[in-house]
Amino acid sequence: MFRILIPVDFTESTTNACRYALHLAAAMQKTEILLLHCFSDYLLQPELDDPFSDTGRSPLSPGSEKVTDRVMHRNHMEEHERLESLYNEMQVTAKAKGEHILLKHAFINGMPEDIIPEEINRFKPDLLLMGTKGEDNVARSLFGTVTTKMVEDARVPLLTVPEPYTQHSLRRILYATDFDKTDAQALATLLQLFEPFNPEVLCAHIGTEGSETEDSHKMEQLQARLYTALPNHNLQFVILPSSDDVADTLQEFVEREQLELIAINNHQRTLFSSIFKPSLSKKLVLEAHVPMLIFHSPEKV
Repeated sequence: MFRILIPVDFTESTTNACRYALHLAAAMQKTEILLLHCFSDYLLQPELDDPFSDTGRSPLSPGSEKVTDRVMHRNHMEEHERLESLYNEMQVTAKAKGEHILLKHAFINGMPEDIIPEEINRFKPDLLLMGTKGEDNVARSLFGTVTTKMVEDARVPLLTVPEPYTQHSLRRILYATDFDKTDAQALATLLQLFEPFNPEVLCAHIGTEGSETEDSHKMEQLQARLYTALPNHNLQFVILPSSDDVADTLQEFVEREQLELIAINNHQRTLFSSIFKPSLSKKLVLEAHVPMLIFHSPEKV
């Protein structure tokens, strides 16, 4: 059984991610989907900047504890009801797509960045799927920062779906390669995941100035290796001109070629790299106009 974990926060972006997941599941043999909501009431967060209220008392003084408990209980119940409502809505869609989709939901107290990795270990999903709001909204979205954190922390493939994206076809996919040793493994997983859609996969590398010959040689080696490891698949190979902004170049290529998903290998990052080299995966997650599939390479950069 194929398992998909979807953290939800009841915004349109996560509802859209659920719809995308159900479309994937409809094309698969048997799929189990878990809708996960992490409840962390803002009243539980310490008020570090202003530890006292207007009355000069601690926010959790005896005189305010009862009010705080009532508000927290109300918020807790409201979030429960919203999860039930989303689950029921998605259950109707799931049943319409076939009996092979098993939909579940879980309500867990805690911060998403803590709970999601724990649920990955417990549920053991094949895919973590999260909605994104886009670059304009991410600064105002806690979930946006959680998604980018999962780019680094999740040890399973992460699929992100932008809120405005409503297409569900997967005819053409971009796999961005930097000639990683795990490219063949990542591509095998990608092709297995999207096998029901029989997509054409374009393996693209953005060259660097002065390394055209070396890049061409590496691409030929990758092509030979993949044709041996993954026969009978529609793979194309292309080297894009060097660019100062790799993310923009990839997105322009996606729009020009009408590609419907970007797949990329995210490397473990050294402290130096984390400080001085912005993560391409994180940048694309926040800015891409199409879904992103992120694999996690053990190689460090």
